[in-house]
Amino acid sequence: MTVERILLAFLKHQKDQNHDYEEAVNLLEKTVDHDGYLETDGGSTFKDFVRPDSGSHPGVDEDLCRRLGAQLAELGDLFEREKLIKQELVESLVNQILDNSLTEDRFKVAVESSLSKIPAGIEQEKASLVIAMLLTSKIGKSIPSLLQSCFTTAVSFIQDNYNAYVEGLAEER
Repeated sequence: MTVERILLAFLKHQKDQNHDYEEAVNLLEKTVDHDGYLETDGGSTFKDFVRPDSGSHPGVDEDLCRRLGAQLAELGDLFEREKLIKQELVESLVNQILDNSLTEDRFKVAVESSLSKIPAGIEQEKASLVIAMLLTSKIGKSIPSLLQSCFTTAVSFIQDNYNAYVEGLAEER
């Protein structure tokens, strides 16, 4: 299982009438190789944790990734209804991507700025994970051509900060 696959499942559950967004998600899905790694021009890949699976991608439990992505997307829908993420924050991140100045640290600041508004009873780690995914979705819906860039930053952020939490979610299933 990979963070990339879970984030892809989350993005696929974030329904939108924007055909360009749906197309960008489908294109992004094609850039994740058969082992669940995001293919990059430099040939480098992200850290990964793998569960045995007999699915279409060796070593990747596709069903588990889809279920986790869907579960996190439901929480994302709640956050959307609560308007946890301000449009100004999304616009700021879009501008940083366009200026090639979006870093993992800046992404982290954006995620943390929305944490103070989370509903009571939701674990901070889960909320951070969902906010990172929701920001990625919102940026992709705003400007679909920026989805891959934000996706790469979000995956790196999640793996560097919440990999153990994601592994724990996977083990609960």
